[in-house]
Amino acid sequence: MQHVSACRHINLAACPDVSEVRPVSGASRYAFALVRDVAAQEVDATASRQLRRAVDFLSAVRFMVEAAFHPHAGRTTLRLAEVFATRMARSKDGHVPFSADATARMLGLKRRAVFNHARYLRELGLIAYVEHGSKRNVLRSRYGARWKKEHGYRGTATLFAAVAPRVWDEAMGRRIRGQGYRARMVGVTPAGRILAVACAEDRRRQREDGQPRHPVDNSRPCTPSAQVPQPHTSGAVDEGIKDRTRERACREKKYCQHRAKGSTNWSAARTAAAIAEARFVRLHTWWTQGSCIRQLAYALRPCFEAGWTWEEIARELASWTVPLRPRHVASYVASEIRRRVNAGQLHLPDGLVAPYRQPETSTGDDGTTPHGPRYTAMQASKAHTYRAPAARAAAALTETRRLVTRQRQPTNDHAPPKSRIPGAHPENVLLTRQEFAFLMENSPPVLASDTMWAQAQEATEYRLEAECRRDTWEYNPPTPPEPR
Repeated sequence: MQHVSACRHINLAACPDVSEVRPVSGASRYAFALVRDVAAQEVDATASRQLRRAVDFLSAVRFMVEAAFHPHAGRTTLRLAEVFATRMARSKDGHVPFSADATARMLGLKRRAVFNHARYLRELGLIAYVEHGSKRNVLRSRYGARWKKEHGYRGTATLFAAVAPRVWDEAMGRRIRGQGYRARMVGVTPAGRILAVACAEDRRRQREDGQPRHPVDNSRPCTPSAQVPQPHTSGAVDEGIKDRTRERACREKKYCQHRAKGSTNWSAARTAAAIAEARFVRLHTWWTQGSCIRQLAYALRPCFEAGWTWEEIARELASWTVPLRPRHVASYVASEIRRRVNAGQLHLPDGLVAPYRQPETSTGDDGTTPHGPRYTAMQASKAHTYRAPAARAAAALTETRRLVTRQRQPTNDHAPPKSRIPGAHPENVLLTRQEFAFLMENSPPVLASDTMWAQAQEATEYRLEAECRRDTWEYNPPTPPEPR
């Protein structure tokens, strides 16, 4: 066997003892054939059943690797399976996203080693393809015609499904109903029940061994969330100051200059006046009655900022012709004010209502936006990598087209002979001499004018005679039937 240090794709510091696995006792009595066919490694074609728990997946991987069903699977395969198990909790179906670069950095391996050990797991029937990764920019498909360069690039990741082969279910003593990915466990055998109890005991023992063993501190009378009230003391607290109330009153008052996020700089008196105005608006508008007066006053703040009175606001709301009472009056008023201002139906000073269309996003060429330098660097990399080969390919294509056009042009080597008859153009004749001879042999002879006139006169006489016979006909009634 080749020495471990000769494997250049393995980081010995991050992965010691790569080939050490613990053999499974009694695994030789189970037969298993590796899944070499790539078509059988898909979710809809796999013979393994679906797994959703990381514990079951790791148990199946340890059993298949330690049973030596695959000659190349080892400790690195187990480490890759542990990475997949940590990602299973992100999906309710147990699907695992796979990124070769991120996984290689996490395990300290080369990309080829990650691909190889992922192939070992597929051949052992432990993972199956849900979706194959692609370099196509999925953001172009998402945005369609609205895609811009600022949206960037995002490929499609490979998705694996955690599965378990039937040989592991048989070894664990589990009864399975169904075939393939949709198969389900319906029970256990008596031997499987014993194994399940033993595995549960092992997991409980591991949890207990991992917990810190130090005595519990019971000196505190209660938890920090339920503190016992302490009696108020008026004596000296610190630095010898006895009268802290007087000292605090003599200090210079410092007001906090930071306001809460989303504040509109409205004072309490101004807010109370707006609520009073909104109360009259609600009283004179039928579809606003029953709504929260504070929410309605907040929705009408752009009108109050413009200096409108409650009569003007009520007159404006009455012109909206609302057929039914809105479910949320304040939200409807705020959205309708914004829509009418942006449509030009309601005239308010600029800056009171946010516009629908935001300013155009920078293309990144100016370098003032956060994505500007990155976009400029990306364009420079593309120009260095692709534009020079593209220019060479375009020049080669132009030269090829020039040569093809030159070959298609007629040459003067086989020029047609000039005719001695002035005005004749033999090159415009459509039939050759052989075609003329063939037509003369197979065509009927040309009739003279007298013969053609005789044939026409004969046909005319025959037609006139036929018409005369049709005009002079006699009616012959049918004879009655003979008596019997």
